Amino acid sequence: MVRADLAARKIARASDHLDEAEVILGRPALELAADRHARDAAAFYLFLAIQKSIDLAAHWIADAGWPAPDDVGSTFDVLAQQAAIPADLADEMRALVRLRNRIAHGYASIDHDRIREESPAGIASLRSFLAAVGTAAGL
Repeated sequence: MVRADLAARKIARASDHLDEAEVILGRPALELAADRHARDAAAFYLFLAIQKSIDLAAHWIADAGWPAPDDVGSTFDVLAQQAAIPADLADEMRALVRLRNRIAHGYASIDHDRIREESPAGIASLRSFLAAVGTAAGL
């Protein structure tokens, strides 16, 4: 079980980042396409929410004494193997880790239109993960 105090803080911050990203990504497509700063801000808010989720996953694993993951993406596989989260959520979170990597490294593969289109599903996955952490922490 992840520590409640730590989980509460990180869940609140990640939720705030997701709220900010949703506001920006909810703008009309053409308007958002014309606003580089807004697109970058939305990507950054998603990056921060994903990173907080990765941190929570790592704390959850460490606090529970489960085996250490091989890499960041497999952090969520460990949680699925321990039946802490569903396997499909682990797959979705691993895909979000790849998005985080593209944002963090400024890869040319960042497709802001795709981020906007796929954000509702990605944000829903992040919120599901945060809810699972909250439940495990007794929040």
